[in-house]
Parts: sequence; structure tokens; C-alpha cells
Amino acid sequence: MKKKTPREISLNLLNRIGEAGLHPDRLLSDSFKRFRHLDALDRAFLTELTYGVLRRKGKLDWIIGQFSKTPIKKIEPEILNLLRLGLYQILFLSKTPVSAAVNESVELAKRFRSSGGAGFVNGILRSILRKKGEIFFPELEKDPVSHISVVQSYPAWLVARWIGEMGIEETLRVCEWGNRKSSLTLRTNTLKSTRENLMEKLKESGLKPFPAPYSPEGIRIEDPPPTSELPFLKEGLYIIQDEASQLVTALFDPMPGERILDACAGPGGKTTHIGQRMKNEGEVFALDNSKEKVEQIKEIAARLGINIVKAMKGDSEKSLPIPEGMEFDRVLADVPCSGFGTLRKNPDLKWGRGEDDIHRLAALQSSILANLSRYVKRGGVLVYSTCTVFHEENEDVIEKFLKEHPEFRLDSLADLLPEPCRSLTKGDYFKTFPFQDEMDGFFAARLIKT
Repeated sequence: MKKKTPREISLNLLNRIGEAGLHPDRLLSDSFKRFRHLDALDRAFLTELTYGVLRRKGKLDWIIGQFSKTPIKKIEPEILNLLRLGLYQILFLSKTPVSAAVNESVELAKRFRSSGGAGFVNGILRSILRKKGEIFFPELEKDPVSHISVVQSYPAWLVARWIGEMGIEETLRVCEWGNRKSSLTLRTNTLKSTRENLMEKLKESGLKPFPAPYSPEGIRIEDPPPTSELPFLKEGLYIIQDEASQLVTALFDPMPGERILDACAGPGGKTTHIGQRMKNEGEVFALDNSKEKVEQIKEIAARLGINIVKAMKGDSEKSLPIPEGMEFDRVLADVPCSGFGTLRKNPDLKWGRGEDDIHRLAALQSSILANLSRYVKRGGVLVYSTCTVFHEENEDVIEKFLKEHPEFRLDSLADLLPEPCRSLTKGDYFKTFPFQDEMDGFFAARLIKT
């Protein structure tokens, strides 16, 4: 049986992402486990192809549309992904021979869509190669929204919104930066190691770690390998977690011996950080409405050696599956959001979500926050956080909540964050923006029940 190539596997992943909304990182990790014949170069190529097409899909489709008599929306999804894969290699991967990009795409088309599909793919890609110099794009001066949307591959509604909020030049910089590869950030498990000791072990393993500039437990890896090849991960010396996400737990400021609720807790990054900060003393109730994520929380907590986590399935918008009358010292509402602060890691979000989702999610977030506030004891802390950059899901939700719940007040963040992080506070809110802060876009507010 012929072994699958990185191009063939990437095509399969792109088709699955489009059909089921599955996360590319999870699909790639599963592929590395399934296709053991892939060496380090194959895995890197597979990752580059998959993420590259997702990042640049808008530009690729614009170019394909200029050479195809069939409108983009009428091209079979599998054939369209094949064209995107071939064209991405031609335009963005200078080390990949053009002939290999075209021939492999044609062979895959033969295998999956007969000779007719192969002829279509061959004709389009070779036409683009012949007339590369004739490709045109909207002009920045005449139509900045269309130009940035096409050239930088972002949905037009998002570009128009950012231009209105930031101006053309800043929007260009944000979009360019968002198309770069994301850095890899680890969170040291201080129950098992110190950051300094872990960095030494990583260096001895051939990696290039350096301290994260904001989180005292964070480590960034320069030129990281695929996550499946990271050393000491299974031993529980760290987990992969963005630096902004780590700082939310610093704002939460959990203490040993407390009873904590982490709602919407999957897959467990903040849950285990809370347990770590509590020195594994007290109780952490971790709630998620996904059975799979509940199992992930249990697995990660066990790997890190944290035994105070009680993971359970439940809907944070409804009555919680806990003893009647139970209240918590601290409640973390890390709510479902549009995720637009994480586009470098999740480029598929650009194409799967729109403005309607922002308003729909804001309503859900308000409902969850109001429900969870009932479980905070007097004098207790309620932290609201998202990984998005839109005020409808952030400031607007908090302002609405405070109007409807006068028993809560905003708390100052000044003394809770490490000194380098003071620039990340905007008034009484914690806000990071990817282009400015070299981490995911996060928002958090800390509320006290008076």
C-alpha cells in the first residue's frame, strides 16, 4: 500500500476543516500519530501547507478566480483545495519546485476526481504560471478595504471594521503580522520544576528557549519543532499555553485552600494553572459542557500532578451540577468567544465566523456571566475573560453586567500583575492586542461582590 504524502494528508485535513469546523492543530496532531512514516521534514511541510492555505485562502481564491471560467463557489470543494495547495506552493514556497507543486496536484486530482478534475487543475495552475505577471489586485488608494482583504487574505467585513477603528496603515500592519507563524509559549509547572531548571533541560535537548517577557512562568521557544516532538511534555514539566492566557490566572489570583470555580474550563490550561498557583491545596471545580473536554481536563491535571481538580460536565448558562447553596471564593468566567485574538494560531476562524457571530456570542456571554455571578460568595472575586478583541464581547458585556448587578464593582488590576505587565492594563481592564504585544489578543475584567 502506497504511503500517503504530506500533500495528500494536507488535502484531507483542509477538506475536513471545511466540512466539520475541526481545529487544524488537533487534526495535525492526530495525523502525526496516525502516519508514523512522516519524518521531521514531512511533518514541517504538512504543517506549512495546511496553515499556509488557511492563512492565504482569500488571496489564493482571488487569483484562481481570474483564471477559472467556473466561478469559485461552483468549483468542487476538494478540487478547490487542490488548486489552493498547488498555488500556495507556487507563490509562497520558494524551495518547492514548481513542477512538483503542479504535478503532485494533478496526480491527486486523478486519484480523487478522475481525468476531468486533473485536466482542470493542470490547466488552471499552468495558466497562472504562464501569466503570473498579469495577475491584478484592487488598488490600495482606490479601494483600501478590497486591497487589504485580498492581498492580506482577511474577510472584507473585518478589514472595514479595523480601518474604521485604527486607520489604513495600522490595519495593514495588523493583517501582515497576523499572517506570520505564531510563536510557541510554554507554562512551567512550578509544582515539578522552576522556569530556570526547565530552560536548562530544554537547552540540553537542543531547543532554543528564552524567558517570556511578561509571565514569570512563561517560556518562549525559538524555531520550535512540531509539538509532538517536544521533550518533557509527557512528564508534566509544562504545558503549552499562550502568555496572555497565563496572565489571566495572575489577575484571578487564586490562593491555597480556597474553593474555586472555573467555568467553560476545557481543555484545562487555566484550570491547571489555578491549581498550580494554589500549590495543589484547596478545591477547583472545572466545568465544561463537552464530555471530551472534561476528559482532557482530567488528563492534563493528572499529567501535571494536580489532584485538587474536580472536572465535571455542565452548562455554565444553567444551574450548576454542584451541591445546593455552594458558593465560591473565586469564579472564572472564561467564556466562549469569537476567538479573533488568536488568528495567528487559528487562521481558519477568519473564514468561519462573521459579525453576526460576535453579536450572538455577546448575548451568550452576558447570560453566562449573570448566571455564574450567583455562585460568588460575598467579598469573592469574579473574573471575566475572552480571547477576542471586539468591544461587543468585552467592555460592552461588563458594562451591561454592572448596570444590572450593582452588588458587583470593578476591581483595580494595578497590584495584581507583574511589573512589566502594567502597560497591558487599559483603565480597569486587562487588554492585549497581538500586533502590539507579541501574544494572543485577550481581555479580562476582575469584579468584586461587595
